[in-house]
Amino acid sequence: MLAAYAYLIYRLLTFDDYASFAAVFSRADFLQWTALLGCVLLLPLNFFCEASKWRQLLSELHPVSYREAIRQVLYGQMAAFITPYRLGDIPARVLRLGTREHSKQAFVMGLYGGLIQTVVIVVCGFFPAILFLRHTSLPYLPQIALVAALVLALFGALQYKSLPRSIRLSGRQLLITFAWSVARYGCWLVQFALALSWAGQSISFANLCVALPAYYLFVTLTPNIPVADAGIRGSWAVFILGFYGSDAPTAALVAVAIWFINTLLPVALYFPWTKLIALREPNERHNRD
Repeated sequence: MLAAYAYLIYRLLTFDDYASFAAVFSRADFLQWTALLGCVLLLPLNFFCEASKWRQLLSELHPVSYREAIRQVLYGQMAAFITPYRLGDIPARVLRLGTREHSKQAFVMGLYGGLIQTVVIVVCGFFPAILFLRHTSLPYLPQIALVAALVLALFGALQYKSLPRSIRLSGRQLLITFAWSVARYGCWLVQFALALSWAGQSISFANLCVALPAYYLFVTLTPNIPVADAGIRGSWAVFILGFYGSDAPTAALVAVAIWFINTLLPVALYFPWTKLIALREPNERHNRD
């Protein structure tokens, strides 16, 4: 945490063109603000993908509706925000199920969902990260860590068939879970690209295809706690996007804005969203009766 914030503060203090940085936002046009709006509007899609994945994982244990799945994902997001390494996410979802019959299996399924999302991030970001590291003076240790992460993921996949059937995903579940994980990952990439557009950063599509997957990979592999999250994301954004012409304040602002939209905003809206769902459910039951 200290290293992340120290690096971020150092880059912000050594930046000497804040006048141009402020001018970017004072001259922001309609398309830039539309890009920010699009970034915010992708938040429901982000959580819909995660809720669909969670619902699919529970389909053969404890089927839930889309509303309840979204409610559980939001509850897990709130718990993840206040626990180190987001450890409270899956237990909170399981507690929100309201049943102990399949709680252990549901917990394992939640771990599968998180592991599959991590595998998607590692696989999609591995080669972009290698391409990025070739342009830096960093030692080969990060590359070795990436290879190790990929090997461990493949090893876990090979050991999958040795698990008990009660906590094993079917082939169909595994495929659909991967599909929803890829969809959510794509949502993150589009959100970040839109946020860069809002900030007036013109980075070529080819460079975005390297920078954004590498960014999400490094953020995922960095040990994290809630209080350090914004600093770690801002530091990696400054470090990676700086190679493609982005200044430090803008890169940090974009990363923190994405973190605010995808992390703080759902926590702030958890109670209004769930209360709205709870109010609509009795009305719909009454209409059906």
